[in-house]
Amino acid sequence: MRNSYAQTSVAPYAVRAKPGAPVATPLEWRELEDVTSQSYTITTVLERMSQKSDPWKSLYSEARPLPQL
Repeated sequence: MRNSYAQTSVAPYAVRAKPGAPVATPLEWRELEDVTSQSYTITTVLERMSQKSDPWKSLYSEARPLPQL
């Protein structure tokens, strides 16, 4: 359902085509009140990544096959 006006999504850690090169970054719920769309940029996101664990680091180890129909 992302095919209509203003229904876009951005991949995690993608650099956005905006001034300052902001980066889409996974956030914790408690961070939402202190962050803007320009909070993390291509020059600052690496520092954040070194302080936080990657929320998808166990993605492949948690994968399960879909059941047969």
